[in-house]
Amino acid sequence: LDRCADTLIGSVLSPGLSGGEMKRTAVAVELISSPSLIFLDEPTSGLDSHNAFELVKILRGLAEAGCTIVCTIHQPSSEVFDLFHRVMLLRYGQMVYNGPVEGVAEHFAAHGHHCKPNYNPADFAMTTVQRITDEEAQPLIQTVQSVVKEGSEIEGVSSAASGMWDSNPAPFVTQFRHLVKREFYQVLRDEMTLMSRFGMAIVLAILIGLIFMGSGGKWGDGDTGADVEKKVKNHWGGLQFFTINAMFLSAEPLLLVFPLERPVFIREYITGTYGTSAYFLAKTMVDVPVAFLQQLLGLVVVYFLIDYQGDFFLHVLALTLLAIVSGSTALLLGASTTRAETAVNLVPAIYVPQILFAGFFITSDAIPVFMRWIQWGCFLKYGVALSTIVEFSEKNLPDNNTAASDVVATLVHDSSINRDHWWIYTLIMLAAFVGIRSIAAFVLAKKARDFE
Repeated sequence: LDRCADTLIGSVLSPGLSGGEMKRTAVAVELISSPSLIFLDEPTSGLDSHNAFELVKILRGLAEAGCTIVCTIHQPSSEVFDLFHRVMLLRYGQMVYNGPVEGVAEHFAAHGHHCKPNYNPADFAMTTVQRITDEEAQPLIQTVQSVVKEGSEIEGVSSAASGMWDSNPAPFVTQFRHLVKREFYQVLRDEMTLMSRFGMAIVLAILIGLIFMGSGGKWGDGDTGADVEKKVKNHWGGLQFFTINAMFLSAEPLLLVFPLERPVFIREYITGTYGTSAYFLAKTMVDVPVAFLQQLLGLVVVYFLIDYQGDFFLHVLALTLLAIVSGSTALLLGASTTRAETAVNLVPAIYVPQILFAGFFITSDAIPVFMRWIQWGCFLKYGVALSTIVEFSEKNLPDNNTAASDVVATLVHDSSINRDHWWIYTLIMLAAFVGIRSIAAFVLAKKARDFE
């Protein structure tokens, strides 16, 4: 595989490895954890005679190195068939031969079925067991049964099977390093998805910025209470929409990650290639910088179009916190479902309440008492609180305009935001990020263990 080491594996829509290279890659992946026993289901199907021979030759070398390999084989050529050490022939689930490859022709000849000289013994055996009647097959079956009793161990397999899951996983640091590298390359190679994420962030930022253009500017000294209230509402409206935009932009790309990656993860998790913690930490190490860049690009546009007054870097941090929590929620949603369609259909049930209880359309004290507690479990509320504290800090308000201070104070109070609790909001967001990711890791690991 050295010649194709830098080639994408590819898919139906994206060309990549050839059929033979893909087969060898699939086998190579299973060898990472040094298993004692490998099962292969028709590894040569779809390959030409040369690639089939090369693949089986590699498998024989692995077998001679101490790894027990059991596989089904479809119409092997004579040279491919000769590479096997032992062969088991079945007819309607009953064993008609079990032994060395070189003994196939002799076994059938002993029961009146002779293989012609220079004839492929594999083709001969398969043709014979399909043509003979049940009565003619009984001597073959009975001969094998007398040698291999029902329930007895097959030579060379039992000892490996007892330790088939005794893989030798790499140390955590090694797993983490290689998984980070794989995630990083996967993001860079998927240029269409990466560009669409960044492009959508910029396009929506331009749209929001144009609609709320200039609404964040300083208020004039002569503005009346009505003028100030109108400007503050427009200013906060732009802040709200951009915060909601950050939540959805971060959730959408990650929603379908696990439904699409689950087959690969389950296979590699079961074989002991890596653990759940290394997998999630590696994904987090790549997801967080991408989320940061996405929010940074959008904020560069909105900050100057709307004319934000808050600290630019603090705005980026607040939006990034919201983005990674929202993305983690999407990951949990994807990990909890088995189908991508189900994950998409559940999005409104998770994200619509975020908007309802964030204080955009109804004040906290106006929410029914028995439902008021729900707002404290909505991460969007804390994201809006942090952005509001950054943007409407006292130093950003005009010193000689008491109307502005009064309107902002009323807005902050009605939204149940306490400026002194910014560190509490930050800790809650960080705890939600760690907690939701941990739950997603647990759910995904449980689903993988169900396949063992």
